[in-house]
Amino acid sequence: MPTRAPRIAIFGGSFNPIHVGHLLVAEEAADRLGLDRVIFVPAGEPPHKKATGLASASARLEMVRRAIAGNPRFGVSDVELKRRGKSFTVDTLRHFHESLPRGARLFLVIGEDAARDLPGWHDPRGILRLARPIVASRAGTATGALRSLGRLMPGGGRPEQVPVRVGVSATEIRAKLAAGRSVRYLVPEGARQVIARRGLYRGRPR
Repeated sequence: MPTRAPRIAIFGGSFNPIHVGHLLVAEEAADRLGLDRVIFVPAGEPPHKKATGLASASARLEMVRRAIAGNPRFGVSDVELKRRGKSFTVDTLRHFHESLPRGARLFLVIGEDAARDLPGWHDPRGILRLARPIVASRAGTATGALRSLGRLMPGGGRPEQVPVRVGVSATEIRAKLAAGRSVRYLVPEGARQVIARRGLYRGRPR
């Protein structure tokens, strides 16, 4: 019998810091879509965000590694952290398209806001030729973003969708840390230990 092509999702982001919402989205996507692997890709110099308050590349990579430890379906790549200058999603997808097993099906996990903005990203059609988007959103709120992506997808494809289970944001977590408040249970314990050991996000304005 022919073997099924591996199904691999790329989950990019600043992960500044990684939190339980990221892990829940990745696990939900893996379960619903039968993914063999979800690869977290911490961003180097995000082209769509200002880098103010961004923890170092080594700190964010360590937080992700510690956060996903023990989940055999999760992995992490430093491909964007090694890239100089602006890091574009289409370049990252090309890297995985060339380096993963032949015939692997690529998916791209993105949030609702990113899905809405994706048509304005660098080479959006190239992104959608290389990977099928998985949009993480609250129920009923992403209709416009899904429709917009669907118009760009080749061959009449459509985006996948997974629910956001908890309303937590990295911005909120950084504000709590700056104020000296606890982020236990919002951040995976391994990542929380990295934050404490490195003294990350202390004393920054809200």
